[in-house]
Amino acid sequence: MFFRKSRVFIFALFIILSSLLIVMQSCVPQRPNPTADDIYSWKMEILNSPKNVLVKQISGVLVHVSGSDGIIHDGKTGIYVYKGNFYSSDKDKKVTLTNVTGTLYKDSIQIDFSKGGTKSLSTSSENISPANLNTVLTKSDKDRALWDQRYVLAYGYIKKGITQTGDIIFSYETTSGTSQIPISISPSILTTPLNYDTEATLTGFTQFINGGWKLNVVSAEIGKTIVGDGIFVDEVVDGLTFKSLGNTYKLIGLDVSLSENPKADLENFIVQNNSFVQVQQKKTVEGETYVFLYSSDGKKFYQEEVLKNGKARPDFDASIDDNQTYEILKDAYKQAYDKKSGVYSLFSTATIVSTNTAAESNLNKFVIVSGTVKNVIKDTNGNWEINVDDWLKVVVKAGNYKYLFSRELNILKDKLANFFGYLTKPEGSSSYVMELKAEWEYFSFAGGSGTQDDPFLIETPLQLFSVRALATQNKYFKLKADIDLTGYSWTPIGTYSSNLSQSAFQGVFDGNGYKIKNITFNDTSASNVGLFGYIYKSTIKNLVIENASMIANQRVGVLAGASQDSTIEQVKVINSSVRAEIDGSCYTGGLIGDATDGTKVKQCVVLNTTVSGKKYAVGGLIGQLKGTTTKPVLVENSYVQGGEVKSDYSSTTASAGFICNYTIPTGGGEVKNNYAAIKVTNGQGFVGYIVTAGNDQGASNNYFDKDVAGTSNDKLAGKGVTAKTTSEMKQKNTFNGWDFDNIWKIDEGTDYPRLNWE
Repeated sequence: MFFRKSRVFIFALFIILSSLLIVMQSCVPQRPNPTADDIYSWKMEILNSPKNVLVKQISGVLVHVSGSDGIIHDGKTGIYVYKGNFYSSDKDKKVTLTNVTGTLYKDSIQIDFSKGGTKSLSTSSENISPANLNTVLTKSDKDRALWDQRYVLAYGYIKKGITQTGDIIFSYETTSGTSQIPISISPSILTTPLNYDTEATLTGFTQFINGGWKLNVVSAEIGKTIVGDGIFVDEVVDGLTFKSLGNTYKLIGLDVSLSENPKADLENFIVQNNSFVQVQQKKTVEGETYVFLYSSDGKKFYQEEVLKNGKARPDFDASIDDNQTYEILKDAYKQAYDKKSGVYSLFSTATIVSTNTAAESNLNKFVIVSGTVKNVIKDTNGNWEINVDDWLKVVVKAGNYKYLFSRELNILKDKLANFFGYLTKPEGSSSYVMELKAEWEYFSFAGGSGTQDDPFLIETPLQLFSVRALATQNKYFKLKADIDLTGYSWTPIGTYSSNLSQSAFQGVFDGNGYKIKNITFNDTSASNVGLFGYIYKSTIKNLVIENASMIANQRVGVLAGASQDSTIEQVKVINSSVRAEIDGSCYTGGLIGDATDGTKVKQCVVLNTTVSGKKYAVGGLIGQLKGTTTKPVLVENSYVQGGEVKSDYSSTTASAGFICNYTIPTGGGEVKNNYAAIKVTNGQGFVGYIVTAGNDQGASNNYFDKDVAGTSNDKLAGKGVTAKTTSEMKQKNTFNGWDFDNIWKIDEGTDYPRLNWE
């Protein structure tokens, strides 16, 4: 009886509990039943599920592809598809996903296709347009389901700078006021952070991630930048001053004292902006407001524009602390220097002044002053004075030093240095004065004192320029790195005069195995042109010159325009071109244009180089070689291979593969153990022309490739020069008397002889 009552009680309890459960279920809100093409409903389903959701079918147009991932959109909202195996060519196609997994990743709703399911693609004519982002986004499920990965168009401002959390903020208007959202934007679209609030129209996808919203930008149209106050300009007073509504404004940061027409430059800028500009006001002194000036849309910064074009020089105000803006202006002025614009167009050709006597004839000009720094003084206001050789004061104002220099200037004390600037002499003063504007306007060497045991060390183009300042002083120089002269105009080191000791390069230049690359010169009125213009009683060695281009009037070579009583050893010219335009004797060569009176060339190479001239004396290695019994010349163990030597003039003696004009009397020098394998146009295979009858002595064991030259003719044929076929030129036994143990090497049957040092 007891057990029967217990069973009845248990059954009754079961009925009661079942009823309660039915009642409780009827009180729980039910999730919507998603339809196959409704992305919003499936997103709500995923949001309201405690675990992953099996999405039976979902479809939309593929509007964005990133790697193998993508975003599909049905016109109302979108959803991210992880590992969807999409290609960029799939974009704008309709995507249908079946039996896939819906999940949350860092709070963002997505389909994880890596967990299985099927995908089909079909052509779609549906055009998905972005929705306007004009509402404050909340964390509600409805907003997340609608706006997470929604394709949007947003109008507003990208705020300047970044937040403490590293975010770039976009501010936009909504129906209830202004809202802000962090943005993610690729540098290929826009470089951020910005210096100023900037108007922008952004297209992208809103995303709820890690508890907050952000906008992933796929395109941006930049509008007006708000940098300061907008004003109408009534009058331009001068190159630094303008007026508006009775107020006077002065430009900060510019020295226009040497500008050609600074007032016109400022007027043009104002006119281009219909007299409406933006100004950043920095300080007011005696009724004048000092400003940075911008275009009406804030996109052009006047001071930046004139500095980068070299139309003005910097005059920074130390009392105005604005590192960000001054850094922009520093970069602008450096651009003028790099491009050699405006004032810097005079840099590469500036006269070298090293004495007060030379200074007198170069007063009120841009020059390079070279001298030893005797003393460096910094006053209490931060201004610097550098005393050079007791006749020049180089001054640096405090503001320019603060923002345009990165090191103490007292490191120059007792050092040889060069300074580029405008040379003046104040009335009543015995000293000359030059104002230095930026740290790249002074340069010296990387080290050394210029002696044989302690040569000047060269690591940069500017340090190479410094050699020109000391060309006549019998100093020693040594490369410590490759030098790339791309973008620099070149002025040859040393030149001709009736007194070569006062003009030509005299010293020792050791390339130390390094290269000087991309040197260019183009002036058809100039003569004595090359890396060196004229070398005299000098030594040049261990140097490679690559990709040089030299165009001049006469006496032009890649290494030197002309040489006297000098030694050139182990110098190699590669992939270069050299040309003389004179309608006469060009004296142009791949290495030296005119080599005379004691010049010695040993183990040198001209490779894959074009040597040309308008008329006579065009040689693959040397345009003219001329020795005497008192000053014999020597060319040995050198070669020219590849490229072409040619004269525009139709003559069989206008050019030659090795040396064109040849003058060596008995006892006047030697040309031995050399070869040429270069195409020749209007000339001879090795030597082109004997200038004076009988002066054809000194040649021995020289060869040229008649197949490559295109001729078997040579003015020294049978007198120390022999024509050979290409095959013969690649055999060791062709080269009688050559030293293949210490000087030469050859890969027989494959290559021409090469020098061991190469």
